[in-house]
Amino acid sequence: MKSPKKKSKGAAQLQPAGLEGWLTNTWFAILVLASVTFMVYARTLLLDYTKLDDSIFIVENAQYNADAKNIGVSFQRGLFNPTKDAYYRPVFLVDFILESRIFGIRPAGYHFTNLLYHLLSVVLLFLFFKKIKIPPLNAFLLSLLFAVHPVLTQAVAWIPGRNDMLLMIFFLSSFIFLLKYLEKPTIPILLVHFLFFLTALFTKETAVIIPVIMGGFSFFYLKSGWRKLVAPVISWIAAVSIWIAVRSTATLARNWVSPTEMVHAGLDRLGVILQYLGKIFFPVNLTVFPMAEDITLVWGILAFAGLIALVIYSKSYDRPLTWLGLFWFIVFLVPVLIVPKSLNDQVFEHRLYLPVIGILIMLSQAVPFTGKIKPNVKFAVVAAIAAIFMVQSFVRTTYFSDPVTFWTHAVNGSPHSAYAKTLLGTKTEDPAERERLFREARAIDPKLKNLNYYLGKVLFDRKEADTAEFYLRKEVANNPIPDAYFLLAQIAFSRNSFDSAAVNLEKVIELNPMDPQANHNLVLLYFQHGHPEKSRQVIRDMQARGMGVGDDLLQMVNGK
Repeated sequence: MKSPKKKSKGAAQLQPAGLEGWLTNTWFAILVLASVTFMVYARTLLLDYTKLDDSIFIVENAQYNADAKNIGVSFQRGLFNPTKDAYYRPVFLVDFILESRIFGIRPAGYHFTNLLYHLLSVVLLFLFFKKIKIPPLNAFLLSLLFAVHPVLTQAVAWIPGRNDMLLMIFFLSSFIFLLKYLEKPTIPILLVHFLFFLTALFTKETAVIIPVIMGGFSFFYLKSGWRKLVAPVISWIAAVSIWIAVRSTATLARNWVSPTEMVHAGLDRLGVILQYLGKIFFPVNLTVFPMAEDITLVWGILAFAGLIALVIYSKSYDRPLTWLGLFWFIVFLVPVLIVPKSLNDQVFEHRLYLPVIGILIMLSQAVPFTGKIKPNVKFAVVAAIAAIFMVQSFVRTTYFSDPVTFWTHAVNGSPHSAYAKTLLGTKTEDPAERERLFREARAIDPKLKNLNYYLGKVLFDRKEADTAEFYLRKEVANNPIPDAYFLLAQIAFSRNSFDSAAVNLEKVIELNPMDPQANHNLVLLYFQHGHPEKSRQVIRDMQARGMGVGDDLLQMVNGK
């Protein structure tokens, strides 16, 4: 009988030593990644709202969030508006309903969960990299770059940026379980994979392209035979079918965008790909409210040339992950390209949360992550870059501190944005500065919703009634809002144009029947100018709507 062979010293030396050995330990690597991420973004817990959508979902929607029945309703409505919205994000709405029970309308709680979502995303990315056979040290370093990259600061520091993080959490979880299934096909694993993918679909419409990514990796990189993919493909079809069926019953706006419009929008926005690429490799032109016309293509061109040179130098063009990473980057950016400017004109950086992973996958196949570079040297190079990114991200979180700070940075970073100037104007206390910002915004886009009203209000407060009326009329011509008509009624009353004042107050009530001041003023206006029956009719209408009517008002119109 042969005696058992002893392990040679040489074999023992094959185990990673030093730093690489520590980072090969999954739990230690996760602890380091989580600690670094928390250090960079801990200050987000002190941030307020930016007043860019965040207060809408939490403060203005407080009554909606308080009713648990709206968990089901969220799957039957649009994101911003129950019936006039093209965006369908039920998981996003449900998330706020659940969290509101803990945090109410306090922003700190929602910033805390944003941080937790980012931490979870970083951990899942690290596990995913290991699952697709990227060496542990490389997986750690690439995940570290993702964790602290300043282009992703908006996703973490801006509360609504969580939707991209939620999509990534459900997507990577689904992908990891798919890889587990391909290794060991079982029904429970396939079911978990299916449920995560289904949840991703209800998180963001972009998820419909996830099967293309997962199928490409499974077939071209992992070389999984088609027999193994039959059950997953069936589960993808089932999930998409369920999503389409539920979505089709939702009360969404039916603003259909034709394929021709999508193609034209995509061709018009091709430069955005270069802009995003530049922000990944050279994050020096970041802004909280980016407009395509304010972002130079120079950094993007340099990044594109550098990426090509890196691929050629590393000879990674013959490795499947290089092309799959590029495919990942482009495919996840397609929704940004094909959306017409009329629906969304910004190129927000949080949208890179998933696409940037494609670039990291490409880098995993190039220098310094491949070749004969010593682990310590590799770690030093990446750690130095990560340190620079950490400082940038740490500083950039302050840009989201409060509405004035946020919109000031928005205006500085995107001077061609009429919306940014308008929103900063609404947050500015100095009337002269407010007027300047509104006029600059109007020079860019004279038909921007609410802008003419804001400018008219400034002039009205300054007793410039004629000029104020001009802008208020411009507003209601395109955007009939109650507040503009109310000011027009006040201007008419100051000129003793009582009929005109009554017409404008009636318009206010038509648009907002429960406006107490407009109803009260109309009652007085009718009564004081010889129309007591009309004033009594307004009171009857108020009572029919369940509005309170003061005793003094009732006694006056009834002659008591």
